[in-house]
Amino acid sequence: MPATVTLSTTTLSAAVGPSDQQVKVASTSDVLPGLMLFIEGELMEVTSLGIDTWVNVLRGRDGTAGAAHDSDSTIYIGRADQFFRANPPGVPAEAIPVSPHINVVEGSIWFARGDTLPEGQSNRWWQKQSVSYTEGPLGVRVETLDPTAST
Repeated sequence: MPATVTLSTTTLSAAVGPSDQQVKVASTSDVLPGLMLFIEGELMEVTSLGIDTWVNVLRGRDGTAGAAHDSDSTIYIGRADQFFRANPPGVPAEAIPVSPHINVVEGSIWFARGDTLPEGQSNRWWQKQSVSYTEGPLGVRVETLDPTAST
């Protein structure tokens, strides 16, 4: 059975304007030229690594629009063929090719959920990631993503 590729993640360390050609990330450990960054509905292509944790990018790839993004936004990192132009089809296999399944056209993120055992009789489904907001300490808005991983 082929293994599932889990997309790496990091976060933005600074807010990004809609036309900025550099993004500051928390970590560049999995970021390489030629890879793609998916942030809140926008796909960016990494052209080179800058100084410190700045990354030079081409914005709005694969039909997505350049947009402003807040600091601490989650970034998914992967090859171009690991992002999709449609929602996941049918019931997830026991081993899915990529997790999460990201539809760049509508900006939705899907995770395979459920039990893979007993083999051949699994109870699986796709769950679309949702975002909820609460008020944290000192009135700061806290964003919570659910789910954050496939099961």
